[in-house]
Amino acid sequence: MEIAWFGHGTVRVFSFGQTILVDPIRANAKLGTTFKPDTEQKATVVLVTSEKADHCEPETVKAAAEMRAHVIAPKSAMKGLLRTRRTDIQWAIAKADETFAIGEHMKVRSVKAREGFGSGVVYILHGSETIVFLGDSLMDKAGWAYLAGDVKPDVIVYPPYLALGDKGQGDAFREWIVSLGSVSCIPVIYHSSPHADPVYFVKQEDIPKSLPPGARLEMLTNRPLVAKETRRMRRRM
Repeated sequence: MEIAWFGHGTVRVFSFGQTILVDPIRANAKLGTTFKPDTEQKATVVLVTSEKADHCEPETVKAAAEMRAHVIAPKSAMKGLLRTRRTDIQWAIAKADETFAIGEHMKVRSVKAREGFGSGVVYILHGSETIVFLGDSLMDKAGWAYLAGDVKPDVIVYPPYLALGDKGQGDAFREWIVSLGSVSCIPVIYHSSPHADPVYFVKQEDIPKSLPPGARLEMLTNRPLVAKETRRMRRRM
């Protein structure tokens, strides 16, 4: 399994021959995104966590999805997505606690975001490892026990700006991370540029403070690196 981050909430997962794309947003300096759907591999599955413009960009979904791709999104986002007139796409509404098969070896489960901890849909991707995409929300122990207590995540993809912005929610989120035991945490939906949207600004040195002491933090970069070949840093599992 391979994970790549393109800034903000745009994340791509390669696994078992599937390309899963979460919240694809075209390259945008205000949000710090670098995704270019015309040059990247097309997605077999697109997951949209929210109807908000910084998570749901219908024309980018249209350009990023391969023929007969599956697109799963909350009902509030579906009207805009259907205006793209991609009749080949298999559209599905992310209902509370619904599971979708992805090929023969993977599945994705949608659950509601924790009430009072954000909005949208949380996706749980089951493959060689289990990845939780929190979208623009956080989670706590009680919420997880109610929504998906039967799941033991391996990776949490989370927004540090929320974990640092509200002490009460942040502390509850950090307690939840501790309760999960050995789990990798990948921060997204943030940037460190003084010229981009100030809502999502987080200093690099403050990212560890969004997690409990000793937590396994895995930082990705959305900027190309110059080496023997230019590529983004990716997390391989």
